[in-house]
Formats: sequence, structure tokens, C-alpha cells
Amino acid sequence: MRSWGMLAVAAAAITFGSTLAMPDVAVAAAEGGVSCGTYAANQKITRSEILARSRTWISARVPYSQADCFGNKYGAYRTDCSGYVSMAWGLRISYTTHILEQVAHRIDWADLRPGDALNDRENHVALFIGWADAAKTRPIVREQAGPDGSRPVQRVWSAATAKRYVPLRYNNLVEAGGSKDTTSDTPVTDKPVVNAGPQISNTAQQQLEIYQRAADGTIITNFHKTSRWAGWQQLGPELFASDPVALMNPETKIVEVYARGTDGRIYHRADGKWLAVGDSIVEGNPVLFWNDKSKAVEVLARGVQGDLLRFTDKWAPVGDRKIQGDPAVADKDVYARSADDKLVKWDGEKWQDQGVTKIVSDPSVAVDQVFVRSATGSVEQYAAGVWKSLGGKGTGAPSAVFNTTTGSIDVVQLGEGGIVEHTRATANGFTAWAKLGTTKVSEAPTAMYHAQTKTIEVFARTDDGKLIRRFYKEKAGWSQWALLSDRAIG
Repeated sequence: MRSWGMLAVAAAAITFGSTLAMPDVAVAAAEGGVSCGTYAANQKITRSEILARSRTWISARVPYSQADCFGNKYGAYRTDCSGYVSMAWGLRISYTTHILEQVAHRIDWADLRPGDALNDRENHVALFIGWADAAKTRPIVREQAGPDGSRPVQRVWSAATAKRYVPLRYNNLVEAGGSKDTTSDTPVTDKPVVNAGPQISNTAQQQLEIYQRAADGTIITNFHKTSRWAGWQQLGPELFASDPVALMNPETKIVEVYARGTDGRIYHRADGKWLAVGDSIVEGNPVLFWNDKSKAVEVLARGVQGDLLRFTDKWAPVGDRKIQGDPAVADKDVYARSADDKLVKWDGEKWQDQGVTKIVSDPSVAVDQVFVRSATGSVEQYAAGVWKSLGGKGTGAPSAVFNTTTGSIDVVQLGEGGIVEHTRATANGFTAWAKLGTTKVSEAPTAMYHAQTKTIEVFARTDDGKLIRRFYKEKAGWSQWALLSDRAIG
């Protein structure tokens, strides 16, 4: 991190009611803090530029302080909440929450779009990124929040928290294409949504793809592009010990597939061949994530000693904490179940317990919310340091998915009696668990969002090893369970 140092400025007593009439530089100095960069003018800027600038402080893990500056190619700004927004908007100084309305105007909540701000002039300000619920009550924000040393984060605010803030739009914002339409029903993301799993949305080919381990141990694949499935195809004669996982590389537009071999090594499918990823022996299944900084697919897997291993150019341990099962990745954080049955998070520097709740499943992540099963059988949600029970009673790991069309989060689980159950986040909390038909399945289902058809896709295995699928589309509702083929999978 490049720091521009601490340059103390004496705070002067002011009357808050008079701040908007004072020159912005004078007010900034009067409110204390430090004098960082000073530039010729407030920039004209697009939403994509705001979001790109805001990502740089998240990537750099800039520590919060009202008495320090941070500088990069976008200039030097104070490292608190309003300094962060000032940097993202390209302002000529580090403004404060009291004077941001000198360079911005108030807008309606329904008009919020990525790059706007939510401001409480007496306390805090954050960048608006999108909505985490269809009712548009729980905003996704990026913020540089205290206490001292805390890193900037992207997270979801509760509806109660959001009500304390005023929506602002920067006066020098340049809408792409000069459009006057600033409303959107679709949460907007500023970077590709890259998901990994046994099923993926191949946005390059505009098709839904499935990867499975057949009953004979080989890896097979199937895809759905129009109204029919293409049929299962075998990816070589090699045998594997784990189910495969796939991810579409947003740079190359190539689907990358990984699986654990019978020799305990992780293998990658490339150019029609299975190639070993290093020589380390692992016990866990591969977990893939896209590193936007290095522009590369990275692999996580639990080692034979219970430590978490990460592969970039070679396998290396992630801290010294022992884990169970397979981890889940949320942006730059890794969540896992510890050896003593707690939810733990690796933040890039250290492992931290996320409370004392005892869990019995792998975690599942949607946006920045984590879902696990507790020892009592209920599904528990963990977000922004708060645990909340979704109730229900089932087995196996829940599967959560973020619907980028509606901004809602859907969760499916294997409920009592072997029936798949579903719940959805609404403005009033999650709905009661509802059974998806009466078909019995043999293990916990998996869910994903398919971008081409704007559907939530749910997959499960029947007792005789057949893969079945059910999907949800807004206004149309749930389809019926349908068998993909008669081929048994492992």
C-alpha cells in the first residue's frame, strides 16, 4: 500500500447549519482530518469509472483512518467514508459528509443506480451498487467504514439501516450514451458475474451446461441451448474420485473444468486432455474462483491434513486453520467449516471465527451472505456479523443463489422426507420453506442462476442416481421436475 502520510490539520469549531454556505475547502479544513490531494476541478465521470475507481481501494485493502491519506493513480484522498466517495467520484478534494451536497443532488430511492451515494451527513456515506432484494429495501453498498484499520468492503445493508440515509447523485455524472432514463429494475454489476459449480451458465455460447461424474467414474457433460438437452458426452476415459466443477473464464470465454482424480490430485481439462494441477494430494473437492486482479482461475482444496490449499502457480497453504468439507468464496473472502464446527473466514491475512454457532454443513454464499446448516437441522444465514435463522429442518448443505434479474436471494435445501424445499428473500424476510413437488431425492440439491433464460435452476439426484431439474422464472413460476436422461451418475 502506498500511503501519503499523516498531515494534521487543526479542527475549528463550526456551526453545522452554516457549512453549506462555506467554501468547501474551508469547511473540510474546519471539520478536521488531514489535507490530502487538491486538484483543479471536480471531474466529469461515468458510472463505470466510479465503480472501477472504488474497486481499487478494496483491492488495496486500504485501512480506515480519518487522519491518513492513500494515493494511487486516481490521486490522494482521506481514508474515511467520505474520502472514499470523493475518490470514486473524482472530486477535487476529500469532501466530508456535511458538504457532499455541494457537489451532488438528492434523488428518489426508486431512482438509485450504481455509482450514486447514500449519505447521512452527520455520520457516514457509502456508494450504492445495487439491490439485494426485489422490493428495493436492502441496498448493496461499497463503504470505507470504521473503526480504524478496517478495510473497505462491499456488503448488504438492512432496510432499517438504509432508512437513515439520503440518496445522492453526483452533479458531474455523465450517463452512458447520454440517456435520461436513470431507472432500472435489474441490479447492475460492474464486472462479470463468474460462478463455478457442477452447472454453469455459459454466456459465451448462451447455453446451460452440466458436468457430472458418471456411475463408472468418468466425467460426462450435457448442455441445453434451446428447448432440448444435447445428451451426455464423456470427457475421456479417465476415472475420478470427485464430482467435477466448472467455471467460464471471462477473459478467454472458455469453460474450465476441474475434478479430483483417484490418485488424490486435482486435474484440469485442457485441449481435450486431463492435466494434473501440481503434485499435491488433496482430500477435498476443487473449489474454483476468478481472481479479477491476476485475471486467472484459482483453485482451493482441502489437504490431507485438513489445511486449506490454494493453487496459483503452485499449491500453498491458506493460513494454519484446519477445516472440514469444501469452502466457499465470496469476492475476496473464503468461508469454511472449521475442525471445531464453526464458520470461519479467511480475509486474505488471517482466519477469523464468525461467531460461536455450531454448524454441520459446508457454507453456501450469495452476494455477501453465507448460508449453513446448524446442529439442530435449521438453515442459518450469516451476514455483516449477524446470525439469523431461516428455520426448517433438513440434511446436507443448503444451496443459495443470487438472482441478478430480480435482486433476490433464493435458497434450496434437502428437507425432511427427502423432498427439496425452497425459500426466497423478500422485504419482510425469507418466506416459509415450501416443498418443490413430491419427488424424493437422495442428496442435497444445487441451485444456480442462468443468465440467458433469467431462471433459477435447481438440480438433484433421484434415489436411483438419475439427475433431475426444476427451474423458476418470474411471472411463470416453477416448472415440474424433469429427468435429464436415463443415465445414472455417480
